[in-house]
Amino acid sequence: MVPKDETTNDHVSAHHGDTPEAGSDMAAEAPDTGTETLEELNERLAKSEAEATEYLDMLRRTQAEMDNFRKRMMKEHERVIECAAEGIVTELLPLIDNLERALDSARAGAERETLAGGVELIYSQLMTILGKQGVSVIDPGGVEFDPQAHQAVMQVESSEYGENVVAEVLQKGYELNGKLLRPAMVKVAK
Repeated sequence: MVPKDETTNDHVSAHHGDTPEAGSDMAAEAPDTGTETLEELNERLAKSEAEATEYLDMLRRTQAEMDNFRKRMMKEHERVIECAAEGIVTELLPLIDNLERALDSARAGAERETLAGGVELIYSQLMTILGKQGVSVIDPGGVEFDPQAHQAVMQVESSEYGENVVAEVLQKGYELNGKLLRPAMVKVAK
């Protein structure tokens, strides 16, 4: 018969992996506490310091790359704005030429109808250019007053228009691609 203590010890050692194979695996996984030499500790410290230096260098390179990227994007944004402005100005140059011709005609005593026709042509060219750029006119005569797009400067009595309807447009409004640039200045019927 086996004494009780021996059975218990055999049972415990079998469950805790005290076999030589299991013990060698556990020794490889668990850190060696208290038995490392000073040389081993110095090696681990040097390795950790090298890793920390490497990570710091990577961080600094990444920060520099992000800074360079931000600077490139700012320059690109400025270039896009310059190109857009250049395109609009190039389209406006013929209008300047036509205005100069109209002024020369006025100074030379051209007839009123001739001047009016020239100014109408210039106005039409300007509106075409602005339309290409996404500008649209807000001319709300006869429509219901909209405080989002209209600026009421006064109310007037009107038999022609119902209450809260734009009776007269004093100054047209403008939108750029759906965004209000300037509200239309209007008189509203009461």
